[in-house]
Amino acid sequence: MGSGLGLLITLLITGSIFGAHGIYAETTVSSHHVALPAEVRGIYWTAETARTPRANELFAYMLETGINTIVIDIKMDNGEVVMPPQKILDELGQKNIYRIARLPVMRDSVFARAHPDHAIKTTAGNLWMDKTGAHWLDPSKKEVADAALDLAREAYAMGFDEIQFDYIRYASDGALSAIAKTEAEKTKKKSEIMREFFQYVGETLKQEGIPVSFDLFGMTFLTAADFGIGQRLEDVYPFADFVSPMAYPSHYWPGYLGFDNPAAHPYEVVKSTLDKGAEILETDHFVSSTESRPKFRPWIQDFDIGATYTADMIEAQIKASRDAGASGWLIWNARNVYEPANYR
Repeated sequence: MGSGLGLLITLLITGSIFGAHGIYAETTVSSHHVALPAEVRGIYWTAETARTPRANELFAYMLETGINTIVIDIKMDNGEVVMPPQKILDELGQKNIYRIARLPVMRDSVFARAHPDHAIKTTAGNLWMDKTGAHWLDPSKKEVADAALDLAREAYAMGFDEIQFDYIRYASDGALSAIAKTEAEKTKKKSEIMREFFQYVGETLKQEGIPVSFDLFGMTFLTAADFGIGQRLEDVYPFADFVSPMAYPSHYWPGYLGFDNPAAHPYEVVKSTLDKGAEILETDHFVSSTESRPKFRPWIQDFDIGATYTADMIEAQIKASRDAGASGWLIWNARNVYEPANYR
């Protein structure tokens, strides 16, 4: 891991570490890390946005509106590793923008094809594909976690201030009945396997002084069930600096909280999600809500699914996050087109 001596490092991502990703990234080791804001107010950038003039437009928008945090892809959902240009990362840091690296893990066709022994298979022995055609990795394999850790270290050395892991679960869509049980699943539950992953990755990075957060389905805050994907709040919480439930109101089922269309009630959905998560930790694990709530940092919605999302609806989610005692919030729009709102 870089020590901030201004040395030039080359991130050579090859088969032994990340599979045959075939991506080369050259960057300077950064000695400057931005302090965590008292309230994280963040938006998401794709890897493509970070490499185009759109980055400059959004950067100016952030400075104008009080956005103080950016989440940038360092790995595509297909497994391709794509670091952002060092220049834009440094410029963000110079303006005290807190920089979070988004690192998807289990949904990784590149690694799966290069290392089929570490991938999810069908009962016929072939690489399993979800409904989008993507392959998934076996969470029980230490090599999968080690690859993610190596990339996390490189991102932190480059200047990112925190690593956020996404797709840290088993697959949820596609022909799930065609998936063969892994060796680990013959003796362990999926939730046990995922807990071991969270513990290994979380404790390793904490020991190295690298802030770590995990993305979870919003429904993991509502119950102790793992929904067949191995994700449970109680298994993530002890090993994370922050936990980010994807509390998008459009993703909740008709009838949730008695609403025919939960997407039309953003405040209630986000607030109830965070409240329920705190309640589960306090009731089942004796973690006080004054301790747990500041570790929550929800992803909130700025996209038109279920309802047209106006500034008022975005602000309602922000208010819900604050009222629930969260330490901040992150706004998701896959196209990086954000509805102007009052973030402060």
